[in-house]
Amino acid sequence: MVGETGEQSEESESVDEMFQHLPEAKQREQTPRTTASRSRLSKKARLMQQRSDPAVLASNHEARLEELVELEKVTHRAGKPWTSAKAGVESQGRIPVYYRLDGMMTHKGYIIDMVIDPEDGSDVPQEIKDNITDEDTYSDFNDKYDTTTFLVTDGERFDEPFPQSELELLEGGEYVAEDYSYQPAYVRQRDGDFPDF
Repeated sequence: MVGETGEQSEESESVDEMFQHLPEAKQREQTPRTTASRSRLSKKARLMQQRSDPAVLASNHEARLEELVELEKVTHRAGKPWTSAKAGVESQGRIPVYYRLDGMMTHKGYIIDMVIDPEDGSDVPQEIKDNITDEDTYSDFNDKYDTTTFLVTDGERFDEPFPQSELELLEGGEYVAEDYSYQPAYVRQRDGDFPDF
């Protein structure tokens, strides 16, 4: 009988040991998670933050691209959330952007600020508001501050436009299809296109 009680005592001790962390675990369960732990970054967002050669492929109207070249800064908008681009801007300070017209890369610049899904104008940075040109008709057809509203600077026209199929996608090692017409696409910079990045 003495052996049995000793075994029971050992069993109850090991069960007690197993449950010793239970109160701590329950407390952790009740602690609210931080935003960072809830919002997991996509692979593209991580690449935009970590790579030394990320860029965004976008489209815009020719008149808006001419403003990009003529003005120091200009605000552009898009109807989709560019969350990976925003992650890149936040971590790198700015992100190169290629602009296409009819499948040809004609312009480039740097995205230096971005807001996604603004509730109203109050959460849009003043510099973004100040750089919407009078000729910009985007808000005639869409929300003034659309899903993605961003500020571009250092706009230039390429001396020699090139097909978008020369741009390699940021992940997967494939190139942008000739007929790809959506935006954004996350790509790698070609050598020499953004020497200051």
